[in-house]
Amino acid sequence: MNLDRYTYDRKRTYKEYSFFSTGPKGRILKIVRFDLVYAYPVSYYNLILGDWDNENKRIDDEVITNNGDAEKVLATVANIVLDFTDIFRKARIFAKGNIPVRTRLYQMYINKFLTEIETLFKVSGYLNKQIQDFEKNVNYEGFMIVRKEYAILEEQTETYMTSSSKKIKEKKRIYNDRTIDGPELVDIENDPVVLKKREDARRMLDECVNLEEYFKGSDLP
Repeated sequence: MNLDRYTYDRKRTYKEYSFFSTGPKGRILKIVRFDLVYAYPVSYYNLILGDWDNENKRIDDEVITNNGDAEKVLATVANIVLDFTDIFRKARIFAKGNIPVRTRLYQMYINKFLTEIETLFKVSGYLNKQIQDFEKNVNYEGFMIVRKEYAILEEQTETYMTSSSKKIKEKKRIYNDRTIDGPELVDIENDPVVLKKREDARRMLDECVNLEEYFKGSDLP
């Protein structure tokens, strides 16, 4: 997807990303965090998106920013997911909003760009304790995203696709200056948003009656 998006930084763990939203409300630091929910037999990560509360040193996923750039923010998050799965290719990423209206916002974005998204990812919907192929006009409780194709990010503004059938020697990674040193902002063991969303994601995954059956026999990593 060649969409307008923000430049972002990532920590060397590849699990915490940050960028600034710019609009009528000012310059607001956004945090994207991939929190490991289960590591075996498959790695499930919960995607967390929120504003950084510098006063309390925590993620705030309840604030309504209204900075006039929701599509640009979500396009940035989509590119971050692509970056993350370029390293953690077998990760299954679970995502939901903290409130239904935010989950619907995510779904509106998926609906709008579904054709482009599906060239890179398999997108599934979570509803009534079951996971199913994503369909438009169905209000899901959450989403599962799994990488399908191998992509190479040569620049942050573009994505270059390389067919999985091509030889390994033709593939190269160029990351460079987007990786930053220093401690991560989010204390994953104590941040209340991380802990709550991890518990919610774990509960929903545990309650899913067809999770492993759904992915069995697929050609996903």
